[in-house]
This record gives sequence, C-alpha cells and structure tokens, in this order.
Amino acid sequence: MAVTRIYLIGFMGAGKTSDGWRLAKKLGWKFLDLDEEIERGERRLVAEIFRDDGEAGFRQIERNYLKQFSSPGAAEKSVIALGGGTFLDPENRAVAESTGLTVWLKVSFSTVAGRVKIDGTRPKFPSKEQAELLYQSRQPYYALAKVHIATDHGTPDTVADEIVGALRKS
Repeated sequence: MAVTRIYLIGFMGAGKTSDGWRLAKKLGWKFLDLDEEIERGERRLVAEIFRDDGEAGFRQIERNYLKQFSSPGAAEKSVIALGGGTFLDPENRAVAESTGLTVWLKVSFSTVAGRVKIDGTRPKFPSKEQAELLYQSRQPYYALAKVHIATDHGTPDTVADEIVGALRKS
C-alpha cells in the first residue's frame, strides 16, 4: 500500500512546521498542522484549551482531530505535523502508524532552547529546566516512529529531501 500521509513527530522547535511545509511542497501534497487545525476548529488557542479544559480535555480534542484527518478519504496526500505530545498517546500512535509513515524530527535540547522562546507562554514549557525534563521524558516515545531524521543542522530543504528518500524506501 502506498503511503498517502506522513506524520511529523518531535519536540517543539524540531522543525515540524517549516520542514513539513517544504516537504509538502516537494511532494505536491497538502500540509496540515494539527495544533493549528484544532485552534481553527475550536476557535481558541491551544493554551486556552489547556487552561480551560486541562490537559486531559485538550488530549481528547487532539485525539478526535487526529482521527478525523486519518480517516479513509480524509487528508490523503498530506504531511501532518503532530503536536509535541500527540505521539505519546498509544491510541494516537496506533492511528498514525496504521494510516501513514511516522517520521521523528530528532533535535537536541540545546537546539530547541535556541529556537523556542522559553517564557511560560507555551503549555508545559514554563522554564528551561522543566522544558528539558519534558524533552527527556518524550524522547522514548518519539523513537517509536518508523523513520528518524536529525534536524539540528539541516535546512527545511535537506530535511525534506531526507524524508522523500525514506518515503521511497518504505
């Protein structure tokens, strides 16, 4: 069966959006950012959902949107950037693995700290120390993705080219 969806997985600052846009353009596919789709559909920011509904409430909304985009006929020929915590949920992993190619955009924490503003405005990202603990806790889940691509020194073009190469091998 040919791959019709690519799910980009990784921590904040890994390049899911910038690399995802470039990859989608190279493939002639659509690009979807799951968090942006949630914000558009729910008419509120992810941070507001976390604040108002808690993390459990947000994760349920996230799960529903992922299922919607992963259903037969929906969002085919799409590159889908998942939120940083999406792939931690076993149900979400199963959906992504069964409906597309999962790609971990692997980035070091020092690169993340240079790319992402750590000022408490992002959920679960209040300080550099807590951000690093969150980063460490998520690595084993991200490693479950089928393809691993290092993004510390790559450009969106080179990362997209590596993913296209991996897609041809799958």
